[in-house]
Amino acid sequence: MVDEQTLKKALLVGKKSERIIFAVTPEMKETVAKLAEEKCMTVSAYITSLIVDDAVDNKEVLAK
Repeated sequence: MVDEQTLKKALLVGKKSERIIFAVTPEMKETVAKLAEEKCMTVSAYITSLIVDDAVDNKEVLAK
């Protein structure tokens, strides 16, 4: 099983070359912006941190 540190490195290290675009409501955009600002992060960094945290929490799924 992959350990947490190795998984985070695999997901975060390297050149970012891909984009994911999705639609949100104005309320969702405002909420995410406020939460990111509270954590002193960009919206992109905040969304990325949520995905990485979820990947770490579910690393057993990724090991399959």
